[in-house]
Amino acid sequence: MQLIVFVKEKKYYGIQTENVGEIIKKGKVFPVPQAPIWVEGLINLRGTVVTLVNFATFLAEETNEELENIIVLTKNTDKIGLLVEKIHGVFTVNPEDIQHIKKSEQNQNIEGLISIDGKMTNIINIMTIFSENEGFH
Repeated sequence: MQLIVFVKEKKYYGIQTENVGEIIKKGKVFPVPQAPIWVEGLINLRGTVVTLVNFATFLAEETNEELENIIVLTKNTDKIGLLVEKIHGVFTVNPEDIQHIKKSEQNQNIEGLISIDGKMTNIINIMTIFSENEGFH
């Protein structure tokens, strides 16, 4: 299994590459009036309008870092952009090495933990997060 690992305030998160269309740098963002607070705005991705979600705000956490990277997530023909601080890299992991954790309110979207480059990485089910919070349907 391959994971794209990104960093948010020294915490590492991994998303399965099957959900990722591409990674781009942040460009012009068009604000959306009356959108949820975690919607940064809209971007134009080669003629396709994509909603841009601020990952830190989505988690109700503040960040002091500049958010410059966008992970474009795809589901069927829909796309959504996830604005993150820093991309750590793409890693191939053995699913047997993943430490599965019990679901609770605090970690309901975390599928498990794995050590990558000596850092504990939260493997998140990004599609569940967005389907539960007005993202993909």
